[in-house]
Amino acid sequence: MFVQMPLKIGLRSEACFATFVTEQESVAFALNNLQKSLKSGGGSFYMFGNSGVGKTHLLQAACRFITEHDKTSVYLPLSDDSLPLIPDVLIGLEQTPLVCLDDVDTIIGNSKWELALANLLVKSSVQGHSVILSGKKSISEWSIATQELMKALINVLPIEIAPLTDKDELISALTRHSSRLGFELTKEVGNYLIKQFSNDLQELLAVLKMLEQASLVEKHRLTLPFVKKILNQNG
Repeated sequence: MFVQMPLKIGLRSEACFATFVTEQESVAFALNNLQKSLKSGGGSFYMFGNSGVGKTHLLQAACRFITEHDKTSVYLPLSDDSLPLIPDVLIGLEQTPLVCLDDVDTIIGNSKWELALANLLVKSSVQGHSVILSGKKSISEWSIATQELMKALINVLPIEIAPLTDKDELISALTRHSSRLGFELTKEVGNYLIKQFSNDLQELLAVLKMLEQASLVEKHRLTLPFVKKILNQNG
């Protein structure tokens, strides 16, 4: 199915709600309500937290989710310097059922961007459409330059995303991602990756992607001996 992606911005293949794991019951509850809201239409949300906690994953998951319900979406990574993004890019996007703006706090303090964002939030609400924002800081920490944006943010629901710290939850996240990619990851291999590399999910997913490619090339399951061999070759 088609997702409206300006500037040929693609969705990650594994970006869906099913592959996102959280230890926070409040976040799980909020994401459940978010999906209900996307189905019915309307609502603005702000995902915030440190780098690597899965904010981009969730925004792209929302795009995939709404596309699966035969609606269109727009995803814009506002911190990507390689893209010629200007405030006017937001004009008319209120006609789209879902607009996701990643790293929105990078444009806070710029009055032209703020006015464009405020306009999008207000008009999308009137249309019964959804806007999802992401950033590192809470809205209360933003240095907002315009009254228009301050007013428009009143109805935006903040959702703070914390990093995974529990080993079993990390393995669960890796297992879900591997399943989405079409191969099995055993708990034994998951434990090995965490012990040898990192407890940072984004770093582990990068390793998982490399192992997936090796598995396809060599037509071999991800057994522990195979994983050790591949990682030693790339070490």
